[in-house]
Amino acid sequence: MSVVGQDLRNKVVARANGRCEYCQVSAEGQIGAFPIDHITPRNKAGTTVFGNLALSCPRCNAHKWAFDSGFDPLTRAEVRLFHPREDAWSDHFEWCLGEGRATINGNTPIGRATVERLKMNAEEVLEIRHLLWKLNPFLVKP
Repeated sequence: MSVVGQDLRNKVVARANGRCEYCQVSAEGQIGAFPIDHITPRNKAGTTVFGNLALSCPRCNAHKWAFDSGFDPLTRAEVRLFHPREDAWSDHFEWCLGEGRATINGNTPIGRATVERLKMNAEEVLEIRHLLWKLNPFLVKP
């Protein structure tokens, strides 16, 4: 059972334009509903308020789980994860399209740690993103 009421969920979905706020994949055409993520997890005193909630695809949500930090694979430093309310996506990530792939590159320690923690470029995700891109590029990125 969700701790997020339907009205609050609708506001979060609208603010996110129906996209995962981490990997940017569209909820349109997906089999299941996207969960609502507590950006600061509840186990770290995160509350169920509009400013602490983000729309998340099931995959990003499952890997983020109760974490708010990760390790930058380049510097090996532990850093906070991308925060959709405080950070601009384009400041930390970029799309790399080509060779039948749609990868997300982290450009900062926060971006790299988030890509790593959420496994944003796992092989099966790259295949799904490529298929979605072929169907309609809008389904993968805005």
